[in-house]
Amino acid sequence: MATTQSASFSENSNNPRREDVDFDIVVLGATGLTGRLVVEQLLSVDALLRSATGARRWAVAGRDKEGLAKILSGLKAEDVEILIADFNDQASLDKMAARTLVVLNLAGPYTKGAEQVIAACVGAGTSYADLSGELPLLRRVIDRFDEPARRAGVKVVQMAGWEAMPADLTTLLASQRAVAQASGSTVIAGDGPGAANPIANVTVTINFTRKPAGGVPFNQSVSAGTMASIVEMLNDPSANVIGQPGALLPVQAGGNQPAPIRLRPGVVNGRVLGPVVPVAFLNPPIIHRTAALLAAEQAVTYVSARYLEGVDLGPAGGIGGKWRQAKAAFKGSFQRSMIIVTRLPLSVRRWLSARLRKRLPKAGTGPADHYLRDWDWTVQAQAVTKEGAVGVATLTGSGHPGYTATAAIIVEVGLSIVYADSARVGCITPALAMGTTAAQHLRMPLLTIE
Repeated sequence: MATTQSASFSENSNNPRREDVDFDIVVLGATGLTGRLVVEQLLSVDALLRSATGARRWAVAGRDKEGLAKILSGLKAEDVEILIADFNDQASLDKMAARTLVVLNLAGPYTKGAEQVIAACVGAGTSYADLSGELPLLRRVIDRFDEPARRAGVKVVQMAGWEAMPADLTTLLASQRAVAQASGSTVIAGDGPGAANPIANVTVTINFTRKPAGGVPFNQSVSAGTMASIVEMLNDPSANVIGQPGALLPVQAGGNQPAPIRLRPGVVNGRVLGPVVPVAFLNPPIIHRTAALLAAEQAVTYVSARYLEGVDLGPAGGIGGKWRQAKAAFKGSFQRSMIIVTRLPLSVRRWLSARLRKRLPKAGTGPADHYLRDWDWTVQAQAVTKEGAVGVATLTGSGHPGYTATAAIIVEVGLSIVYADSARVGCITPALAMGTTAAQHLRMPLLTIE
């Protein structure tokens, strides 16, 4: 097997804040619901993002100045600066990127405009994060921008929300703890799945410990942005990467290919695990990319761990357990049909996406307020080494996974980049952008690592 070349990365760099830019973070696309929630989350940690003189070190950007002003007024944040940035005006994107350390792009679907923003950021020496789950786009971004971003010394981080930060981060931490258990040493920053001491198995369990009373209708539970991204992927000529767990691996990764994504019910520790909703094919490519990049850091051959994730649906025993497994099987079949659709001819997919797009929720809309707030959840990863050593990590949070929690998560990623907890650069994953040191002291009130 080929061995990857090493990369020069380090943790705990504690790079000083750059003062040659006006802002630490600029939020692009704050007029949408998730964008507004991101502004709310930034206000909750406003004191962190002020200069020594007390000046605010974050701003919002977009083409609709009046719409942005209305959002800020509703949040009593009229003094937040508004930057004009238009996807059809590259110069405006370049100017915006030059004024900040990090751009958080909330303007999805991302296939239409993300690459222009990333180009502006890389050209300005500015890091970038978004919520895109559009896998064909992510593959193109890696191929186009990884090397330029490395040369520029910046991070490009996609899928930095509910998909896929919680699973990615807990997998990394659990894997490092398992390796430490196996070796009898402390956690080493470079260790993890696919690195020098490969992990054999990882199981990620998602548990919603509190939901809004009376149940949650589908249109109140799944993010409209996620649905729009799924429809957008149907239009993409490269949609056949969907459903491939190795879709985002570095070209030079070598080693073995990850096992296929499991889209049928599983039973773990007497509990039924159902496929992740809305789709189970988003997190695995990110987790496997993290593993392959860790292997590259240590100049070892990438060895894929067996990765399983699912939503805890309840006990597996009795009639109730059989019913839960049947529901999980139905959801898995539906998701398999989605993958099959991506293999249809492009003309057919575009015809289908045009009709689905008409049924999507209106841009900027979302669940009612109590559906946004009344959630508690945990994401727990258990990693097992080849020798049988076990490591566990749990991320707990509050808020709607696709909206409120996602807003807190992408701000957490942005803050980690600002404070340079990890010196890794290029097109990297949320967990690697945060670094293990960031994971030990999450800054967002809605998130806790156990």
